[in-house]
Amino acid sequence: MLYQTKGIVLNRVQYGETSLIVHIYTEKFGRQSYMVKGGRSKKSKSKSNLFRPFFLLDMEVYHREGKNIQSLKEARLAETLNSLIFDVHKSSVALFLTEVLSKVLREEEANQELFVFLYNSIRYLDLSDESVELFHLYFLTKLTRFLGFYPQTNWSEDDTCFDMDNGRFVSVYNSHAHCLKQEESKVLFDLFNTSIDKLNELKISNYTSKILLRGILNFYALQSQGFSSLKSLSVIEELFNDD
Repeated sequence: MLYQTKGIVLNRVQYGETSLIVHIYTEKFGRQSYMVKGGRSKKSKSKSNLFRPFFLLDMEVYHREGKNIQSLKEARLAETLNSLIFDVHKSSVALFLTEVLSKVLREEEANQELFVFLYNSIRYLDLSDESVELFHLYFLTKLTRFLGFYPQTNWSEDDTCFDMDNGRFVSVYNSHAHCLKQEESKVLFDLFNTSIDKLNELKISNYTSKILLRGILNFYALQSQGFSSLKSLSVIEELFNDD
């Protein structure tokens, strides 16, 4: 049966000589894989360009429950993303975050709240004229709410270290290998409690951001089964590294 749905491109892989398999998080069906026949042929270059990380699509798809690879009839841009293509910082952030999403989004069912969060976050990333150096940290902290391991935001003068095993702030005296130090823990607490329009009011050094990113990814690995190392991590770290 033919359906219309919006979709967010996660990644794509080559299939055969000229085709693609594209992984897309859809509004109606959750995460799905679609066959794009001839998507890599010389005549279909414009079609191939649609399937870039974080591109927002309007799609017509054939959907059958339980089928591993669905069929895509038509796809077109739902939003024209300009800076996300040409800004190296934004395109690198998009590549990094879609790799994370590819590992943690496994549900083949609709989640409207999650889809709206992803869609609006991508639009903000593209439209923002401000620095995006903290966007990936903000995105990863907020995403935990939809993945089922949003932590207790119980930071206090007594509980100053974030315990990644248990998802809560604890006393420094209870610190262990999976516990962030006080400085990074306070920044993490601030990230959990800020809104996207206030993000750039947070003053965080590139060094602290790097340590915090590693901590957040460790938290993901502890809480999300099968979360493995990221190929694009070195790219994002180098991009926002101190000169």
